[in-house]
Amino acid sequence: MKILICGDSFAADWTVKYSGQGWPNMIANDYNVTNLAQAGCSEYKIYKQLKSIDLNQFDKIIISHTSPYRIPIKIHPVHSNDLLHKNSDLIYSDIKDHSQTDNKLLSIVDFFENYFDFESAIFNHTLICKEIELITSSYNTIHVTNINWNNLYLFDNMLNFEYLFKSNRGLINHYDEKGNQLIYKTIKNMVDREGFEPPTK
Repeated sequence: MKILICGDSFAADWTVKYSGQGWPNMIANDYNVTNLAQAGCSEYKIYKQLKSIDLNQFDKIIISHTSPYRIPIKIHPVHSNDLLHKNSDLIYSDIKDHSQTDNKLLSIVDFFENYFDFESAIFNHTLICKEIELITSSYNTIHVTNINWNNLYLFDNMLNFEYLFKSNRGLINHYDEKGNQLIYKTIKNMVDREGFEPPTK
């Protein structure tokens, strides 16, 4: 079975920088996987991942969706040379943290704190999600989120692992070994059957 994985750091291949198997690697051990997910990327770049490849060649698509508050950029001011995060977009918490040691980032912090339009960000995120739904509607697609998704666009086939992220944080794909195993088993069960059935906690 050929599977496409797209999305953010929760779905990226962390072995480019760290040792250890995350759930995407476990899925890749069982199937023929193409993983285009990029750590720190915005929903717009997830859309671009899907547009960059012929979806007809895959039996299943797995998409890990991200925060509406990431701002797409071409070159990241901090992570452009990092193997895992080189395609990251801007998000407040990351820039705020690095601004403690890099004064050049203070103007971006100021933008987020005083000028960023949250309502517009959610509006744009919704439009992108609708586009993603449109281009994947004829494919067997599993949508995944690992963050609070309240009041955001709801996909038909959506797994929400926010509860797991709160209890099983770790060093690979943001999860510990148990968290990665649980996500792997849940997604594998989804992949191995035709229909969609949300997991029980």
